[in-house]
Amino acid sequence: MKPGLRHFFDSMTDFLAAPSGLERLRASHPGWDEAPARVALYGEFVSHHVRATLAKLYPYTQASVGPECWTALLDGFEVQRPARHYEMNQLGEGFPAYVADQAEALGLKAFIPALARFEWTDWTVYASEEPLPGPVERLTVNPTLAMLQHPFRLCAWVRGQCQAPAPQEGEEMALLWRHPQQLTTWFMPAHDRALLVVKMALEGLSPEAVAAATGMLVDTVHRAVAGCVREGFILSP
Repeated sequence: MKPGLRHFFDSMTDFLAAPSGLERLRASHPGWDEAPARVALYGEFVSHHVRATLAKLYPYTQASVGPECWTALLDGFEVQRPARHYEMNQLGEGFPAYVADQAEALGLKAFIPALARFEWTDWTVYASEEPLPGPVERLTVNPTLAMLQHPFRLCAWVRGQCQAPAPQEGEEMALLWRHPQQLTTWFMPAHDRALLVVKMALEGLSPEAVAAATGMLVDTVHRAVAGCVREGFILSP
Protein backbone atom coordinates (compact mmCIF):
# COMPACT_ATOMS: atom_id res chain seq x y z
CA MET A 1 0.00 0.00 0.00
CA LYS A 2 1.31 3.45 -0.90
CA PRO A 3 2.36 5.61 2.09
CA GLY A 4 -0.23 8.26 1.31
CA LEU A 5 -3.06 5.73 1.29
CA ARG A 6 -1.79 4.12 4.47
CA HIS A 7 -1.73 7.55 6.13
CA PHE A 8 -5.33 8.11 5.03
CA PHE A 9 -6.57 4.85 6.53
CA ASP A 10 -4.65 5.38 9.76
CA SER A 11 -6.14 8.85 10.16
CA MET A 12 -9.65 7.57 9.41
CA THR A 13 -9.20 4.91 12.09
CA ASP A 14 -8.65 7.69 14.64
CA PHE A 15 -11.66 9.57 13.31
CA LEU A 16 -14.03 6.61 13.51
CA ALA A 17 -12.75 5.50 16.91
CA ALA A 18 -14.65 8.18 18.83
CA PRO A 19 -16.61 11.40 18.22
CA SER A 20 -13.59 13.42 19.38
CA GLY A 21 -11.55 11.99 16.51
CA LEU A 22 -12.47 14.84 14.15
CA GLU A 23 -9.79 17.17 15.49
CA ARG A 24 -7.16 14.45 15.17
CA LEU A 25 -8.30 13.90 11.60
CA ARG A 26 -7.88 17.60 10.79
CA ALA A 27 -4.42 17.62 12.38
CA SER A 28 -3.40 14.67 10.21
CA HIS A 29 -4.33 16.55 7.02
CA PRO A 30 -3.04 20.15 7.28
CA GLY A 31 -4.83 22.61 5.01
CA TRP A 32 -8.01 20.60 4.87
CA ASP A 33 -10.89 22.72 6.13
CA GLU A 34 -14.04 20.81 5.21
CA ALA A 35 -17.11 21.79 7.24
CA PRO A 36 -17.34 19.71 10.47
CA ALA A 37 -20.97 18.84 9.80
CA ARG A 38 -20.08 17.21 6.48
CA VAL A 39 -17.21 15.22 7.97
CA ALA A 40 -19.30 14.13 10.97
CA LEU A 41 -21.71 12.49 8.54
CA TYR A 42 -19.26 9.62 8.00
CA GLY A 43 -18.89 8.93 11.69
CA GLU A 44 -22.66 9.02 12.10
CA PHE A 45 -23.02 6.63 9.16
CA VAL A 46 -20.73 4.07 10.82
CA SER A 47 -22.38 4.56 14.22
CA HIS A 48 -25.83 3.97 12.73
CA HIS A 49 -24.79 0.72 11.10
CA VAL A 50 -23.02 -0.56 14.20
CA ARG A 51 -26.10 0.08 16.32
CA ALA A 52 -28.48 -1.42 13.76
CA THR A 53 -26.30 -4.51 13.47
CA LEU A 54 -26.14 -5.02 17.23
CA ALA A 55 -29.92 -4.66 17.47
CA LYS A 56 -30.30 -7.35 14.80
CA LEU A 57 -27.82 -9.73 16.44
CA TYR A 58 -29.02 -9.25 20.03
CA PRO A 59 -32.81 -8.69 19.96
CA TYR A 60 -33.50 -10.57 23.21
CA THR A 61 -30.66 -8.85 25.03
CA GLN A 62 -31.95 -5.48 23.87
CA ALA A 63 -35.49 -6.27 24.97
CA SER A 64 -34.32 -7.60 28.34
CA VAL A 65 -32.19 -4.61 29.38
CA GLY A 66 -34.62 -1.89 28.31
CA PRO A 67 -34.10 1.20 26.11
CA GLU A 68 -32.08 3.34 28.52
CA CYS A 69 -29.62 0.62 29.45
CA TRP A 70 -29.34 -0.54 25.83
CA THR A 71 -28.35 2.98 24.74
CA ALA A 72 -25.74 3.12 27.50
CA LEU A 73 -24.31 -0.21 26.35
CA LEU A 74 -24.09 0.96 22.74
CA ASP A 75 -22.49 4.29 23.69
CA GLY A 76 -19.79 2.59 25.71
CA PHE A 77 -19.24 -0.21 23.21
CA GLU A 78 -18.64 2.25 20.38
CA VAL A 79 -15.94 4.02 22.37
CA GLN A 80 -14.18 0.93 23.73
CA ARG A 81 -14.49 -1.31 20.67
CA PRO A 82 -14.68 0.88 17.54
CA ALA A 83 -15.76 -0.68 14.25
CA ARG A 84 -12.92 -2.41 12.44
CA HIS A 85 -14.24 -5.36 10.45
CA TYR A 86 -15.46 -5.04 6.87
CA GLU A 87 -18.25 -7.60 7.48
CA MET A 88 -20.92 -5.82 9.49
CA ASN A 89 -22.03 -8.77 11.60
CA GLN A 90 -18.50 -9.29 12.90
CA LEU A 91 -18.79 -5.94 14.66
CA GLY A 92 -20.87 -7.74 17.29
CA GLU A 93 -18.22 -10.30 18.22
CA GLY A 94 -16.94 -8.47 21.28
CA PHE A 95 -20.36 -7.42 22.55
CA PRO A 96 -21.02 -10.34 24.96
CA ALA A 97 -17.67 -9.80 26.71
CA TYR A 98 -18.40 -6.06 26.93
CA VAL A 99 -21.86 -6.74 28.38
CA ALA A 100 -20.30 -9.03 31.00
CA ASP A 101 -17.77 -6.33 31.92
CA GLN A 102 -20.52 -3.71 32.33
CA ALA A 103 -23.12 -5.92 34.03
CA GLU A 104 -22.39 -4.84 37.60
CA ALA A 105 -21.95 -1.15 36.83
CA LEU A 106 -25.23 -0.99 34.91
CA GLY A 107 -27.13 -3.23 37.31
CA LEU A 108 -27.98 -5.81 34.66
CA LYS A 109 -29.95 -8.90 35.57
CA ALA A 110 -27.71 -11.88 36.23
CA PHE A 111 -28.69 -13.80 33.10
CA ILE A 112 -28.00 -10.99 30.61
CA PRO A 113 -24.31 -11.78 29.90
CA ALA A 114 -25.17 -15.44 29.28
CA LEU A 115 -28.03 -14.40 26.99
CA ALA A 116 -25.75 -12.17 24.92
CA ARG A 117 -23.25 -15.02 24.56
CA PHE A 118 -26.10 -17.34 23.53
CA GLU A 119 -27.30 -14.91 20.85
CA TRP A 120 -23.80 -14.45 19.43
CA THR A 121 -23.30 -18.23 19.30
CA ASP A 122 -26.66 -18.56 17.55
CA TRP A 123 -25.38 -16.20 14.86
CA THR A 124 -21.93 -17.78 14.48
CA VAL A 125 -23.46 -21.23 14.11
CA TYR A 126 -25.87 -19.96 11.46
CA ALA A 127 -23.08 -18.17 9.57
CA SER A 128 -20.45 -20.87 10.06
CA GLU A 129 -18.26 -21.54 7.04
CA GLU A 130 -17.54 -25.08 8.21
CA PRO A 131 -18.46 -27.30 5.26
CA LEU A 132 -20.73 -30.21 6.00
CA PRO A 133 -19.07 -33.43 4.89
CA GLY A 134 -20.52 -35.40 2.02
CA PRO A 135 -21.67 -38.98 2.59
CA VAL A 136 -20.05 -40.22 5.80
CA GLU A 137 -18.87 -43.72 6.55
CA ARG A 138 -19.53 -43.57 10.32
CA LEU A 139 -21.40 -41.47 12.85
CA THR A 140 -20.04 -37.94 12.60
CA VAL A 141 -20.64 -34.85 14.71
CA ASN A 142 -22.09 -31.94 12.73
CA PRO A 143 -19.07 -29.62 12.41
CA THR A 144 -21.20 -26.57 13.27
CA LEU A 145 -22.13 -27.97 16.70
CA ALA A 146 -21.33 -25.59 19.57
CA MET A 147 -21.78 -26.09 23.31
CA LEU A 148 -22.46 -23.40 25.93
CA GLN A 149 -22.53 -23.85 29.69
CA HIS A 150 -24.49 -21.37 31.80
CA PRO A 151 -26.44 -21.31 35.09
CA PHE A 152 -29.82 -20.56 33.49
CA ARG A 153 -32.43 -22.50 31.49
CA LEU A 154 -31.92 -20.32 28.44
CA CYS A 155 -32.99 -22.81 25.76
CA ALA A 156 -36.58 -23.09 26.98
CA TRP A 157 -36.77 -19.34 27.66
CA VAL A 158 -35.52 -18.34 24.20
CA ARG A 159 -37.73 -20.96 22.56
CA GLY A 160 -40.67 -19.35 24.32
CA GLN A 161 -39.73 -15.96 22.81
CA CYS A 162 -38.56 -14.75 26.23
CA GLN A 163 -42.12 -14.24 27.43
CA ALA A 164 -41.26 -14.80 31.10
CA PRO A 165 -39.46 -11.96 32.94
CA ALA A 166 -36.32 -14.13 33.25
CA PRO A 167 -35.18 -17.69 32.58
CA GLN A 168 -35.22 -20.16 35.43
CA GLU A 169 -31.97 -20.69 37.26
CA GLY A 170 -30.21 -24.02 36.87
CA GLU A 171 -27.09 -25.38 35.20
CA GLU A 172 -27.56 -26.00 31.49
CA MET A 173 -25.33 -27.16 28.69
CA ALA A 174 -26.84 -25.81 25.49
CA LEU A 175 -26.21 -27.45 22.13
CA LEU A 176 -26.47 -25.21 19.05
CA TRP A 177 -25.96 -26.36 15.47
CA ARG A 178 -26.97 -25.55 11.91
CA HIS A 179 -29.43 -28.10 10.61
CA PRO A 180 -27.96 -29.77 7.51
CA GLN A 181 -31.21 -29.58 5.53
CA GLN A 182 -32.99 -26.50 6.85
CA LEU A 183 -29.77 -24.46 7.21
CA THR A 184 -31.05 -22.65 10.30
CA THR A 185 -29.70 -22.71 13.84
CA TRP A 186 -31.27 -25.34 16.07
CA PHE A 187 -30.66 -25.55 19.79
CA MET A 188 -31.62 -27.60 22.82
CA PRO A 189 -30.39 -28.34 26.33
CA ALA A 190 -28.06 -31.32 26.22
CA HIS A 191 -29.47 -34.50 27.72
CA ASP A 192 -27.66 -37.70 28.60
CA ARG A 193 -28.59 -39.57 25.43
CA ALA A 194 -27.51 -36.71 23.17
CA LEU A 195 -24.15 -36.50 24.94
CA LEU A 196 -23.82 -40.29 24.70
CA VAL A 197 -24.34 -40.21 20.94
CA VAL A 198 -21.85 -37.35 20.57
CA LYS A 199 -19.35 -39.49 22.49
CA MET A 200 -20.12 -42.44 20.20
CA ALA A 201 -19.44 -40.31 17.14
CA LEU A 202 -16.23 -38.82 18.52
CA GLU A 203 -14.82 -42.13 19.73
CA GLY A 204 -16.16 -44.41 17.01
CA LEU A 205 -18.24 -46.54 19.40
CA SER A 206 -20.82 -48.95 18.03
CA PRO A 207 -24.31 -49.32 19.54
CA GLU A 208 -23.41 -52.85 20.52
CA ALA A 209 -20.29 -51.70 22.39
CA VAL A 210 -22.23 -48.98 24.18
CA ALA A 211 -24.99 -51.41 25.16
CA ALA A 212 -22.45 -53.84 26.56
CA ALA A 213 -20.68 -51.10 28.53
CA THR A 214 -23.77 -49.37 29.94
CA GLY A 215 -26.36 -52.12 30.23
CA MET A 216 -28.72 -50.31 27.86
CA LEU A 217 -30.68 -52.29 25.32
CA VAL A 218 -29.15 -52.17 21.85
CA ASP A 219 -32.50 -51.04 20.43
CA THR A 220 -32.53 -48.14 22.92
CA VAL A 221 -29.09 -47.04 21.75
CA HIS A 222 -30.17 -47.28 18.10
CA ARG A 223 -33.24 -45.12 18.85
CA ALA A 224 -31.07 -42.54 20.58
CA VAL A 225 -28.78 -42.38 17.55
CA ALA A 226 -31.72 -42.11 15.16
CA GLY A 227 -33.19 -39.24 17.19
CA CYS A 228 -29.93 -37.28 17.12
CA VAL A 229 -29.62 -37.83 13.37
CA ARG A 230 -33.15 -36.49 12.83
CA GLU A 231 -32.27 -33.44 14.92
CA GLY A 232 -29.28 -32.88 12.65
CA PHE A 233 -26.37 -32.53 15.07
CA ILE A 234 -25.20 -36.07 14.26
CA LEU A 235 -24.60 -37.27 10.69
CA SER A 236 -24.90 -40.93 9.82
CA PRO A 237 -24.00 -43.15 6.85
